Amino acid sequence: MKKITLSFPAVILVSLLIQSFGLFKSLLLAKDFGANSTIDAFYLANVFTISIFTIVGSAITTIVIPELNTQKGFKEKKGYIENYLTIITILSVTISLVMFFVILIGGKWIAPKFDSTSRLLFILMTGILLISQQFKIQASFSISLFQNEGHYILPRAMDLIPVLIPFLYLIMSRSANIIFLTIFTALAYIIETFFFNYLQAKMNPLFVFRPNFDFNQNVRVMMLNTVPILLSSTVFQFQVLLSNYFAGFFGRGYITLLSNANQIMGIFQSLFIMNLVNMIYPRMVKDLKKNLSNGISKISQYVSLTNLVVIILIWGYLAVGFDLVKLLFVRGHFTLENARIVYNYGVVLGVVLPFDVLRDYCYRTYYAIGNTKKPMLNSISTVILNIFLLIVLSRIVGSISIVLAPALGTIVSMIMILIRAYSDGIRIKLLNIFGAYVATNILGFSMYYLIRTIHYSSSNLAGELIINVLIGAMFIGCVLLLGLGVFYLVRKLDLKNNN
Repeated sequence: MKKITLSFPAVILVSLLIQSFGLFKSLLLAKDFGANSTIDAFYLANVFTISIFTIVGSAITTIVIPELNTQKGFKEKKGYIENYLTIITILSVTISLVMFFVILIGGKWIAPKFDSTSRLLFILMTGILLISQQFKIQASFSISLFQNEGHYILPRAMDLIPVLIPFLYLIMSRSANIIFLTIFTALAYIIETFFFNYLQAKMNPLFVFRPNFDFNQNVRVMMLNTVPILLSSTVFQFQVLLSNYFAGFFGRGYITLLSNANQIMGIFQSLFIMNLVNMIYPRMVKDLKKNLSNGISKISQYVSLTNLVVIILIWGYLAVGFDLVKLLFVRGHFTLENARIVYNYGVVLGVVLPFDVLRDYCYRTYYAIGNTKKPMLNSISTVILNIFLLIVLSRIVGSISIVLAPALGTIVSMIMILIRAYSDGIRIKLLNIFGAYVATNILGFSMYYLIRTIHYSSSNLAGELIINVLIGAMFIGCVLLLGLGVFYLVRKLDLKNNN
């Protein structure tokens, strides 16, 4: 745990750089293209490819880390993991070909509001990105290996490559070409994989994994555990695609507005939720395999700690988020009305992030003990509900339904997985989590009220935003320091009384 604590600030710093480059790229794209069908085609191609294979990569990481922690010898584990990765690669290529064929044939159905030029761009960009994502499998294994060895900073630093190269192209190009941007994005993923392979060989020659094919018993078990994750991920992505599909029906540019809102909320998820969960997961696996009850008892602490940061950020977004969206996006063809929609979408998505945290830790607990079917069943039933809500709410509340439906689905999903977990004897300390949730929201609301009451105003939007953020940060810092001081004094008195 000490290594995680020491590595976390560096991982956050690298993640901030990644998110910054990603945001700057979005700013440049918003300035050059605004919210139109060309940029919609680019974002939709990313949803079809990068989003899907990122989840596939996460599934590989989830399965491989527990295998690396078995009692078998490393050479034996290396042998069947090589076979596993080879089979996954073959399946990935097959799925990519099927996906491209479906898009090629059914492009009019998938993107009904695109004109012929935009639809052709969408098909071409999807094909380019599908090729690059085949390298994601090897990169995902590399991440598993490095994290299991306690190297958290290096794999996160490698994630700079896929965002830095496209960003540099946009900076150096006087007039951005969307196809060239897609090519540079694809090349970045390929380059990242080659760097991973090089670093693995430098760290330990045994860590170089090569293609091999032998569908033995160990590989069968890994595949059986992987299939439920991939199935639930596929169903989830169908929901994402459906959200984008419905977004296109609400008018031109709504796919881009949804993507921008997801990107802002993605900062919170990537910086804190996923970084913490990914760093803690190898430790969770070791703890749960060593002693199941002790490992489960620690989960409430992880949830509460993660939510402490997440909830404060959400209240901060409520206080200054609209100024942040205006500062980031309102320029060129991107209007103030567009910014208001992005902000509102972000509020809906942000409010349910704490529930997403608890659900994710529940899922990881199941994965760590080798049960991937229960999370799959939970995900599939939730997605079915989300699709139903999306169809119904789109007729009632309009465009906000594309974020309201998955938000409600997150809450339902969390409730269902908790019920499943309790029936399986996984008794997470919900009262502790709820108490911390209420206390953190009181703290967050106090910060929000203070910022809105003082609210420094200026003609310089960046300066106004920075001052208001500092007001909130200073308040939180003072409260936490006071809390730590009281805790230290109470503990000191207890030790004195005991002596």
